[in-house]
Amino acid sequence: MNKPILDLSYLYDTSSGDSQYIYEVLTLFIESFPVGLNNLEHLIRTTEDYSAIHKQAHALKSSASVVKIKDVYESISKIDALSRINTGKNEITSNLEIVIYSFSKALPIIQSERRKIIQAKSGK
Repeated sequence: MNKPILDLSYLYDTSSGDSQYIYEVLTLFIESFPVGLNNLEHLIRTTEDYSAIHKQAHALKSSASVVKIKDVYESISKIDALSRINTGKNEITSNLEIVIYSFSKALPIIQSERRKIIQAKSGK
């Protein structure tokens, strides 16, 4: 069976269903993850600065562990591990492509989840 593109079960479990908390976490994710991902992409495509790549990938891992997008956490973890040992530029780039693709597919779903919370709060 295929894994869904987005899994928010951890977020819902840790929040005890607190819709305000879930809304805030999703908002923070939507605002910060794309910026971090763009920074990571720039570093990978334009530099050989494995230390900077490692730091950026590591920073994204925590967000990816809460808002679980299919293959994103695993791919960021691989980028993190490879860049920590200063090797694997081709594999790093391949994993970056997976993250970008999966994030682009999940973002509209995340935005929809946020809208549902707003609509439920306003009674619409």
